[in-house]
Amino acid sequence: MKISKGKRNLILVFVSFCVGMLFFIPYIRFSFYDQTMSVFGINNTQMGLLGSIYGAVAIAGYFFSGILANRIEPKVLIAVSCFATGLITVWLAAIPAFSSLIVIYVLYSVFSICTLWSPYLVIIRELGGEEEQGRLFGISDSMRNVFSALAGFLFVFIFGMFANEVAGYKGMLYISVGLYMVFGVLSLLILPALHLQKTEKSTSAASKEGRVTVMDALKLPGVWLMGIFIFSCYSAIITQTNYLGTFSTVILGFDENVSSALAVTRNYLLPILAGIIGGFIVDKAKNRIAAFIVLLAALAGLCIATMLTAGTPGICNILTMFLATVAMMILATYWSVMSDCGIPESHTAIATGIVSCICYLPDAFITIIIGRWLDADLVSGFNKMFLWMAFWTLAAIAVAVIMLVRRKKTVQ
Repeated sequence: MKISKGKRNLILVFVSFCVGMLFFIPYIRFSFYDQTMSVFGINNTQMGLLGSIYGAVAIAGYFFSGILANRIEPKVLIAVSCFATGLITVWLAAIPAFSSLIVIYVLYSVFSICTLWSPYLVIIRELGGEEEQGRLFGISDSMRNVFSALAGFLFVFIFGMFANEVAGYKGMLYISVGLYMVFGVLSLLILPALHLQKTEKSTSAASKEGRVTVMDALKLPGVWLMGIFIFSCYSAIITQTNYLGTFSTVILGFDENVSSALAVTRNYLLPILAGIIGGFIVDKAKNRIAAFIVLLAALAGLCIATMLTAGTPGICNILTMFLATVAMMILATYWSVMSDCGIPESHTAIATGIVSCICYLPDAFITIIIGRWLDADLVSGFNKMFLWMAFWTLAAIAVAVIMLVRRKKTVQ
């Protein structure tokens, strides 16, 4: 895609802000974990069930997202996500019963995954060459977190303005609805028309209609390796994103609002720098996959150290910040290994859908497993959580070594 540097930067910032907002409300239950349980009158297991339902629907959504992005303009799909998520959030603001929350999270999953994920990845990958992929994905993730951090701290402030938790929660949701509608309109005006450009450029016999088939992508070994690699990374990273907020409250003893502010810092503010730094590290490293191995080893050590220092809140809280930073450096950039895994640009839409089906499977079961651990016993539950994170981090290192060996053989 040939566009000016200024326009490219505008697109990068806008689509990142837009996607950051689209994920913020479906995942708000983790930044405002204790408040969400209080407002809706649910427990840890029910919170975990909502996350698992969202993740289970997302598995199919990722697959269809790739197909849709291969056939429909990505900017149209992103606009649909904005408008639909806004309407769903109006329903959530009515503070419905748990049975309605289940339906709401099914719909959130459809419109924050199926019509959003692959279109977003296609746009980011098209903005630059292979030598820039780490930086593009890293900067995009940072921009997503800039917006989410601003929104998160604004919502913490809104909570402080209301003596009534329910009123504060509703205020957050209605502000979000307005933002969704604005982003939907701007998506149609700002984002480029990529699908038509690809169709015009397509010349091979297999893609006369500008489309790569699902079977074309399934035949690529790199698609499967990348899926397992991100699966392992994500299993560790999403755990700290979801539960370090409530860990700060029930184990470290911080006030709920302080814990929410810390959660917003870990989940959205620290990743701003983490994404940019991580992007430059993996692009500048002699070998991108080797850089990931080093980062993953650091993450495994931090998981164990955080678990062992839970009795000293000050030190433990500092370690959670380092843990979150390293985790977000990995999360922001792991999609940059597409070229290292041998996935061509023409296969991006379908391949990202398939890889996402594999790698985001943890969304379907992690929250309900950990929710049950915590309801059974908080201390042992959190210890199991940190060991879980360390295990999957080591598993990711093992897969990365396989990727590294395969990459060296391909280059030779």
